[in-house]
Amino acid sequence: MKKLLLILILASFNIGFAQMLPKDFKISNDVYKKLKPVENYRKGNNLIGRFSSSPVSSQTIISNFISDIIVVSNDGGDTVWFGTGKGISRTTNRGLSFENFYGTEPFGDDDVSGLAVYKNWVVVATAYSQLINEEYVPTGTGIKVSSDYGVTWAAYPQPIDGANDSTIQYGISTITALPVVVDEFNLSYDIEITRKNNSSDSLVFWITSWAGGTRKSTDFGASWQRVVLPPDAFNTITPTGGPYNFELNPRDPPLGNNNHKGFSVTAENDSTIYVGTANGINRSSDWGVSWKKYNFDSTGTGNGVSGDFVVGLDVQKYGNNVIVWASSNPTKGGEFSAFSFSSNFGASWSNTLDVAFTHNVGFKDSIVYGATDDGVWRSYFTPQAFSWSRPSIIYDEFIRDQIRTNLFYAVDSQGDSVWVGSGDGLARTTDTLTSPWVGKWKIFRAYQNITATNESYAAPNPYSPDDEVCRIYYKTGKTSTSVTIKIFDFAMFPVRTVIQNAQRTSPDVIWATWDGKRDDGTQVSNGVYFYRIQIDKDETVWGKILVLQ
Repeated sequence: MKKLLLILILASFNIGFAQMLPKDFKISNDVYKKLKPVENYRKGNNLIGRFSSSPVSSQTIISNFISDIIVVSNDGGDTVWFGTGKGISRTTNRGLSFENFYGTEPFGDDDVSGLAVYKNWVVVATAYSQLINEEYVPTGTGIKVSSDYGVTWAAYPQPIDGANDSTIQYGISTITALPVVVDEFNLSYDIEITRKNNSSDSLVFWITSWAGGTRKSTDFGASWQRVVLPPDAFNTITPTGGPYNFELNPRDPPLGNNNHKGFSVTAENDSTIYVGTANGINRSSDWGVSWKKYNFDSTGTGNGVSGDFVVGLDVQKYGNNVIVWASSNPTKGGEFSAFSFSSNFGASWSNTLDVAFTHNVGFKDSIVYGATDDGVWRSYFTPQAFSWSRPSIIYDEFIRDQIRTNLFYAVDSQGDSVWVGSGDGLARTTDTLTSPWVGKWKIFRAYQNITATNESYAAPNPYSPDDEVCRIYYKTGKTSTSVTIKIFDFAMFPVRTVIQNAQRTSPDVIWATWDGKRDDGTQVSNGVYFYRIQIDKDETVWGKILVLQ
């Protein structure tokens, strides 16, 4: 029973973070049939409450899982916002300190699925994973809105429909719609903020929520309206076209439409909106009313889109150039993961960097950065000859730490600095127009404080060597010391020397990394392992690591 419990804990830990990112577009009909909408019918979309926020100040970021990075410039200087595995975080001093909102009202211990910042407005979508029928189901918990840089927040439930919201008037057409009356599979993966009618004090919030579809709010999140996109069989819809007889339905085909599953949204300007779905890229140039779709299946201009599963959208602007970028991934055979782009306002599309799953892009003038499951990449925008490169290693010389994953989810620039977010921490380097990836790296790692030299811990613990590395955290209390760390099995036979007589100069919390292997390079089996930290040969600290593949 204890082993089963630990396996479930480990599984939920890994799945929880992953499901806050769009990695799948299909919905299990077996699970969907078992969802109970009654409670949500009664809930409606009423305000949950208004809260004053007191984020927790820290010298470290709160989580090593970074899913969003947004750099915002204002009169008081730059603020960098992060979506993490433990809520939102921000820094106003380039990482010297952080303010973390995890555990505060109205966020609690929910995960972050979407984040947008516009001037003094911050909009956050929250979610969690729940176990239903032995399957983890991502579930939206609502939209949080701040109009004062995060000082106070209004909290709203995840937008849903009423039981009788079965039709929508779209121009001359009355369209049938499937009411979305549950929070399961209904979480907002992306958010965009635009102005309404070019007025700076009247805003539109856009959200893309998988089974919840694409929605917009013109009253700062108090209410939401469904946005009608073309069905899979159509590439264009207009209010004066038709009359149409399709159904707005986010279920899997043939019952529904993949294009009604929203995953990403961005704006070229206030009137030109792009929405990414599981059936391509949708563009509107009239404030989100008429739509034209571009995808892998289309003939002509749509052929340059690499895949129909579009999980990220952003706009690069420099000089007179406006380039729309899409993180496009496959939904079926023939499609592939790449970054698709258009430099002529969506009239035609091309793609570049055929790698593993693509997540997001960031920019610095004419440079584009791409976050993928195969590392973080960089190139100038040169459509005829992209020069993609990635860092050979992300290593912090000062703290002797390294990002040990290829899974990168977010990237953005702050002046000459580039921030990258991964499944193994946050990092920053300096980039110039002439020298890619030559600047030194600064890694920002989350860890628990250790108050005494006879204390230590290992994380993650339980630990799965196939997916991650285990770090052993300790404190010497000295400015110059020699440290040896060794791993032993349950019978106390030596397994691995992690470091041997390593010189350490920091009295604060430091760490060493174990990759789950023996000295001969073979991977250890499941079980309990012990580590021993020896400081200057006169102080010994022991700890335990549980390995579970």
